[in-house]
Amino acid sequence: MRNGLSPSGTILLILWIRQVVDPQAALLATSEVHRFLASNPPRPPFKKIGSHQSVNLKNYQRVRQDFQHYVTTTIPYIEAFSPPETFIKSVVPKLRAFGLTKTEALMLINLGVGLPRNQYSQAAAAETETGATNGDVEEGNEEAAAQEVQEPDDRQLLSLVIEELEERFPGEQGEAKMEKILQTMKAEFDRAHAATNGHGTKGS
Repeated sequence: MRNGLSPSGTILLILWIRQVVDPQAALLATSEVHRFLASNPPRPPFKKIGSHQSVNLKNYQRVRQDFQHYVTTTIPYIEAFSPPETFIKSVVPKLRAFGLTKTEALMLINLGVGLPRNQYSQAAAAETETGATNGDVEEGNEEAAAQEVQEPDDRQLLSLVIEELEERFPGEQGEAKMEKILQTMKAEFDRAHAATNGHGTKGS
């Protein structure tokens, strides 16, 4: 028992080290970061006590505001994601079973591949157009329609996210696997959505 570690303790230490050095072990999906920030509002600034300087939270506040702006304007569909323990923790292992890396799995989740992205994006766009004149609304609708046409479909997003897609998923079997990936994303999203009543709280 060298260095005071038992064999079982040595194994646990090795597993812990592997997780630390694995650059993918600490990856988070955007929705996980969003939920954490939403659940942990900024603390009020500390009052100066004696010679201790108060903590300046200005930069932290700016990061939170920029992140929320990004979510609202670019990926509003993640607002509908169920808590990570009911969706992400369930879907990531199933995506990895298809041979995807954790990075690729989280990228698919971040981009909403296989999920109902458009309806949330259109709703967010409609909110920003509230109060506009009829002419502005028509122009906004035309722009929204143009953006919808230009938005890549799920298969195109798969080719952007999955490295060496054609080599890793060749032929008809590869096509079938990619279709299963999309089906898995949607099935797990729907299952988690139903389990939480669509409001991020556990259903009865």
